[in-house]
Amino acid sequence: MNQNRLSQKVKVIVLVVGVLFAVFFGIRTYNSYRFHLERQTRVMMDTYVTIHAVGPEKLTSKAVSAALDRMEEVNEKFDFLNPKSPLYAFNNEGTPISDSEIVDLVKLALSVSRDSDGAFDITISPLIALWGFYGEDPAVPDHESIEQCIEKIGYKNLVIRNLKLEKTKPDIRIDLGGIAKGYAVGEAIEVLRSERVNSALIDAGGDVYAMGKKGPKSWKVGIRDPRSDGLLGYIEAEDLSIMGSGDYERFFINHGRRYHHIFNPKTGYPASGLTGTTILFGDPVLADAWNTALFVLGPEKGLEIVEGIPGMEVIMVTESGDVLYSSGLKERLQAISTIE
Repeated sequence: MNQNRLSQKVKVIVLVVGVLFAVFFGIRTYNSYRFHLERQTRVMMDTYVTIHAVGPEKLTSKAVSAALDRMEEVNEKFDFLNPKSPLYAFNNEGTPISDSEIVDLVKLALSVSRDSDGAFDITISPLIALWGFYGEDPAVPDHESIEQCIEKIGYKNLVIRNLKLEKTKPDIRIDLGGIAKGYAVGEAIEVLRSERVNSALIDAGGDVYAMGKKGPKSWKVGIRDPRSDGLLGYIEAEDLSIMGSGDYERFFINHGRRYHHIFNPKTGYPASGLTGTTILFGDPVLADAWNTALFVLGPEKGLEIVEGIPGMEVIMVTESGDVLYSSGLKERLQAISTIE
């Protein structure tokens, strides 16, 4: 009788241990299945684009690949140097653009131009070409050439009639580089969501979108210091764009002065006052466009505009090295600190 009871106890113990082992193994298997971190990188839009996604390996691998494919499609269509792009025919032959995707993005760009009093202008292409920033040897043009070039730009010379984009001056050329990257990021987000991915980080050469959380925690996105290889700190982000821009991206030094590629359309010269801006906003398209606009507008006017846009925040670094931030970041300032 005692032996039977002992035998039953042993069986129960073995059964419990087996169940616990199965549960433990199941949790580990589930976690590895759920928290696989997929990472893929491609070169496009003159930079490296990397997408990280959390989820089942087969699902995330397929979704990330599809998202990058979509970004490449956007890149090809919006590349004004691509002879197959409607932008190429518009710039070089004056052919109106009827492609609804391009027209809709131009509409959005024009709205930012109006709201920023022309600080953001997609017709600035001739000025960038004059300064040589489309090539390998940029240089300072003479003032007379700059004044003549200013006559060839102006977003008000773009009109949309009968669902087509037209121009009122033959010299008008458009470059959507200041907004197309944000649009490509937005399209990648849509693809990932359609593929049932809820956690991802898209990094398009420093323009970042944090989608959902990284497992149980928020994504941590570094804020670049425009005057060093380090960071000003980091932001904990979830469903948020973190778009950075500055005079450190494309520039040259002439007689000790830095000349960069972000131009003030009204003066024809690189914008002054800031060395870097970082926008935090839910919409990556508007974040991309406003990043350029705020850099051109400078710290005082830029901060004033941001305070009037619900949900938008900005970090600015002035030429003197001061770090400024919009009022909504005061409560999150502890997140903008040195990463341990």
